Amino acid sequence: MAEVDKKVEAEIKKLYDGNESSYLIFSIKSHRFAIKSTMVQEIMYGAKVHKLPFVPDYIEGVLNCRGNPYTVVNTLKLDKEEESEIDEKVFLLFKRSDDNFSIHISNIEVFFEPEDDDVFADKVKYKLKFIPLFDADYLEENMCRDLGKED
Repeated sequence: MAEVDKKVEAEIKKLYDGNESSYLIFSIKSHRFAIKSTMVQEIMYGAKVHKLPFVPDYIEGVLNCRGNPYTVVNTLKLDKEEESEIDEKVFLLFKRSDDNFSIHISNIEVFFEPEDDDVFADKVKYKLKFIPLFDADYLEENMCRDLGKED
């Protein structure tokens, strides 16, 4: 697995070092999302998630990334979907200056650079399909509200 992590990390670095226009498409079960590559800190496979008491059920716990704790969020549980358990142990860690959190995902599908006219405010076009952009700020707002931490 360490080889896969290093390959993915090298691909991320190559794609977005100085490149603001590359995107990552990932899936959470049957849902597909896109996110700017510059927002991705790391992708972890097989990490152990440590449960936390007294948190909403969509917060699965925390994982350790080089000594830094990242809150793990299951967006399917947040959206109250019936089939919310994710079998794969893949985690997308966000690159943010104000906090450390990640989402539990199923799969990394592709890194790509869309044409300018294929990028919209809330979606990106990939292979003639529109993929919604993942909104990490919305996720953070929900967590802060539910945990009683409002700015």
